[in-house]
Amino acid sequence: MTKLFIIITIDTEDSQDNDVVLTAKSEIDSMIFGRLESGVFGFEKIIEICDSNKVPANFFIDVCEVEKYGDDVWKEICQTIQAHGHEVELHTHPGRLYDYRREHLWEYSLSEQIEILKHGRELIKKWTNEYPVAHRAGAYGINEDTFTALKENDIPIDSSSFYSHPNCKAIITKNEIVEHNEIIEIPVTIFQRWRQVSLGNHILKQQSSIVKTDIDWATLHELKTYVRQAKANDIRIMNLFMHSYSLLKFDQSCTNFAPDWEDIEKLDKFLSFVTDDPEIRIITLKEFHQLYQNNPKPFLGVNDVPIVDYSEKFNLIQYVARRIRAIKQRRTSK
Repeated sequence: MTKLFIIITIDTEDSQDNDVVLTAKSEIDSMIFGRLESGVFGFEKIIEICDSNKVPANFFIDVCEVEKYGDDVWKEICQTIQAHGHEVELHTHPGRLYDYRREHLWEYSLSEQIEILKHGRELIKKWTNEYPVAHRAGAYGINEDTFTALKENDIPIDSSSFYSHPNCKAIITKNEIVEHNEIIEIPVTIFQRWRQVSLGNHILKQQSSIVKTDIDWATLHELKTYVRQAKANDIRIMNLFMHSYSLLKFDQSCTNFAPDWEDIEKLDKFLSFVTDDPEIRIITLKEFHQLYQNNPKPFLGVNDVPIVDYSEKFNLIQYVARRIRAIKQRRTSK
């Protein structure tokens, strides 16, 4: 019996938030293809790891970058994804195409949102010969109008709701699949991270934060803990979140890149961990939609948030000692 469904989602996009002006070619080469001298570490590396673990993934394509890169490039990307048996869905960062002063979807009127999603839906159909079944708003920027706009465009699934995130204006769930205005919401799943700050053996304070189940945000231990607690507490869904550049390290200017071997290993180990579990099933969004339409009951769980308590302790003395050693090393290397 399946206790937990995992959906792997990858936002496929460039470095829209950096302040450095880069050429379109350099951005798509680095942030989407991840082309380095040592190999390719963008969306195709994610495909490679998913393929080696025999699991399907869903790539949310930011259609609002169409003018920046052109139809041919996006068609090539989509066809590469499909050729490996993975799926293409709709992602929208409207500020990149419509109005740079309005970054989030909720900043657009209902009629504007309907047109944005209509245009995006048609682009996905043009590049893949299939309409998308799911949408994710860039920066989780949905509001109530978004559900109406999705309904008007026959897109049955949204995956934008991120509990506690300030950009999200329609937070309707934490970790539970729900129906809202006839749209199925698969949330960005989260856990609560506790961190203990200590001075020697003395606890100074305890910190708590909401963390999404993202390869870049969570440790391997935390991702595994989410899985274990979800199975134990009847949380039925995990949205394993990534970006096309998740397996890359880069500086703030987005000009210097290197493979992120730690995250590459983390992804491979996590997928190996879950595929060995007979109580876990990894599915695509189209597969989910078919199963849900036939019988939603297996997907209906609780809305709890797993707690990863004290898995990452922060020791102030050890931190200061490491900083002193680093400064000394820099001085001696000059």
